[in-house]
Amino acid sequence: MRYLLNWLRRRKMEGDLDRELNYHIERRVSDLVESGVPEPEARRRVAIEVGGTTQIREEVRDVWLARWLRDFVYDLRFSARSFVRERSFTLTAVLSLALGIGASTAIYSLVDQIVLRPLPVEHADRLVLFNWNGSQLVGGTGSYNLMTYPFCRELEEEQKQLFAGVFCRALTVANLSTGGDPELTEVEVVSGSYFPVLGVKPALGRLFTDDDDRAAGASPVLVLSYDYWKSRFSGATDILGRRVLVNKNPMTVVGVAGASFRGIDIGQIPSLWIPAVMAAQVYPGRGNMLEGDLRWMQTLGILRPDISAAQAKAGLQPWFRGILERQKQDRRYSESSGNRQHEFLGSTLEVIPAPQGHSMIRRTLVRPLWVLFVATGVLLSLACLNVAGLFLARGSARQREISTRLAIGALRSRIGRQLLADSILFAMVGGALGVVAAPIAIRALIAFLPQAVAANGLVANVDGRVLFYAFLVTVGTGFLAGCAPALQVGGESLISAMRDRAAAVLGGVRLRRMIVTTQIAFTLVLLVAAGLFVRTLSALIAKGPGFDTASLVSFSVTPAFNGYSASGANEVIGRIEEGIRNSPDTEHYGMARAPLLTGGAWGNQVTIRSDRRFPTDDDILLNEVTPGLFSTLGVRILAGRDFNEQDSLPAEQGGRAVAIVNEAFVNRYLRGTNPLGAYIGIGSEATVQPDREIVGVVENFSYRDLRTQSEQAWFAMRQNNLSANFYVRYRGTPDSAFRRIEAIVHDADPALPIWDFRTLDDQVSRSLNTERLVAALSSAFGILALLLSMVGLYGVMSFVVTRRTREIGIRLAMGATRLSAIWMVLGDALVMIAIGTVIALPCVWGLGRFVDSQLYQVKPTDPVTIVVAMLILCATAVGAALIPARRASAVNPTDALRFE
Repeated sequence: MRYLLNWLRRRKMEGDLDRELNYHIERRVSDLVESGVPEPEARRRVAIEVGGTTQIREEVRDVWLARWLRDFVYDLRFSARSFVRERSFTLTAVLSLALGIGASTAIYSLVDQIVLRPLPVEHADRLVLFNWNGSQLVGGTGSYNLMTYPFCRELEEEQKQLFAGVFCRALTVANLSTGGDPELTEVEVVSGSYFPVLGVKPALGRLFTDDDDRAAGASPVLVLSYDYWKSRFSGATDILGRRVLVNKNPMTVVGVAGASFRGIDIGQIPSLWIPAVMAAQVYPGRGNMLEGDLRWMQTLGILRPDISAAQAKAGLQPWFRGILERQKQDRRYSESSGNRQHEFLGSTLEVIPAPQGHSMIRRTLVRPLWVLFVATGVLLSLACLNVAGLFLARGSARQREISTRLAIGALRSRIGRQLLADSILFAMVGGALGVVAAPIAIRALIAFLPQAVAANGLVANVDGRVLFYAFLVTVGTGFLAGCAPALQVGGESLISAMRDRAAAVLGGVRLRRMIVTTQIAFTLVLLVAAGLFVRTLSALIAKGPGFDTASLVSFSVTPAFNGYSASGANEVIGRIEEGIRNSPDTEHYGMARAPLLTGGAWGNQVTIRSDRRFPTDDDILLNEVTPGLFSTLGVRILAGRDFNEQDSLPAEQGGRAVAIVNEAFVNRYLRGTNPLGAYIGIGSEATVQPDREIVGVVENFSYRDLRTQSEQAWFAMRQNNLSANFYVRYRGTPDSAFRRIEAIVHDADPALPIWDFRTLDDQVSRSLNTERLVAALSSAFGILALLLSMVGLYGVMSFVVTRRTREIGIRLAMGATRLSAIWMVLGDALVMIAIGTVIALPCVWGLGRFVDSQLYQVKPTDPVTIVVAMLILCATAVGAALIPARRASAVNPTDALRFE
């Protein structure tokens, strides 16, 4: 810091130094003159005594300022002047670095926001997530890491020696009304310890405490998020005490959370928080959520400062074993299969560091983002190598200058530092351009992400963390790009440099070939990766969901959110169904209990009874649907029949319990037997009665997502649903279908909101957002890498041709053909391509293990993809080398010899 301050004050200090030095010189001259020495002789003596004012100034400056810093600044000024004169060289190098640094910065911004950035809460570094690793006896609803509410409360009370606090939470949606039309709103249901443990402060009013989480239904209060308060309520200061309706249940606003806190899930930002004891009001139709009969919440805690996650895990096991022993007394344990009991007793409780909180979206995006981040690292390495090659060429042109400077006493280290300053200056300019362009790139990347992520908290701004990353990458890039030319300083003697008239072409051919070979290897790796991801996307698009999505729309309604009872919800859904059936725009329609292609599903083990009785070894994807859904989707019935209206009637009205399974189910569990007439029951317990007769088999089609091809069982939807997901095949345009359906729902209930209203084409497209992002960016990186490598190859081959001009001229004068001259140059290029390919193949194998989970219907070492990538690389590389090769064949022997 002292050196920096001195540098900023150097003008004043230089003036003070000149005045002081002149004062001492004049004083000494005056003393000699007074002693009788003539003034010219006095000045000569003083000059001899002083030894030169320039040297004194340098010594004093070294005291003020570190020599390396001063020399570095001088080098930067010298580099800037020289680069202004070499505009084409400067533009090429700066753009290469800007591409690499900008791409890396943009991807890092998303990695930081989604994967790395800790929550803005107290002690985020000590935040942990609890995960039950094994089988549980009770069912669950939600995403991952699900626990029961009593588990959280018992952990909070019993393990205070390990944790500074424990809380639980669950994300859902609810219907919020503030006097006007209700709207579906993201809600986080939390325990009373949620805000105190995280250390969140209110912007207005108060937040929840344990007093708000005592008795079921006793705390009809809520806390608004800061953003929602601003957008929905215009930041009204009188919001405290205002009553709103959540699923038609009155609740009172008691506070607004701090502006920086947006929940613990990057994918879903809640608009409001509600105490866990109000779960029955938030989840209509579920009355057992607080009693341990359902897993629906994630449980997290803050470790004590002296406790690690591993110590906490070890300390929790005795308590956890006690829970297992208690649950062994539950009837559900005795009714479970032997395999299920074994898995239950083998369960362990994991304590997972979670400074970023809990996010289902992060689970799906973490690997693709890291893949893209590694790809940008490879691209940035290629940019470094490209600039290093440019600097080597530039250093060759300056060889005579550098040799002369060495001959008159300059140090190799000093000249090397000057060359490093060149590359660092380039990197700084390229990094600045990359940072300026990064927000545009980030916005483009966000557009590729699932809407749940893109619309919830991601920003395209370059903040301090991203800027610091960009600075480190820039400095590192500049240093690496400048190492090669700095190491080549003084590679040839002054006599050689003076003797060679073609000084502009001197330099290290071997090092430049090594750089280009490495570029080719990196490029092949990126091309193979791009090919794998493009083939994955193409395979998923070609596969599709297994049914025709054209002219098909879906939407969901949940009358229970509007306060309807089960019978009232059935009546509203029935009115909507009648309106859709009678609409002239409707071709077919059907309903399902669980939506399709949204990433979620209803899954459970089932028990099968055919020629024998046995439970399935994995969860089966289950759903309830109305007659006509399969025909609406265009899914073929392969055996048996579809559901009919009688199947949907209650048993007392003559309804039959029947099921339809898909081909995958039959192939795995009923191969070799007739599936029609077999029976299944939900659950794997010994008490489960397989009472649903299989009456049909349908072809395989996607349920959870396009990737998953799993076993499915479908039941007839009975009239006891609080919500419904409609699928309508329409005539006309999507806009006309949307308007007609909106009118039908409005006629049934003007206050009933419609959600997830979209075409199935749009739903399929949304489900492929991540694959499309990876394929598009990896392809772009591959093309850029190919361009950078070809520039490097063209440069080194041009350099070789110029270097061997005399040799080529002699060969031609002695009778060699023009074709042999071309082959001589192409042979060098082919050797570099071959070596680069050999280096790349093990890297491709390693890459395959890293990206295997992201691929679909293509192996990481797919020979077709690798061969195509090699052919593209070879064809482009030969094209780049052919230009200097043709120039070599056009050499005039007489001119070449005269030139030498």
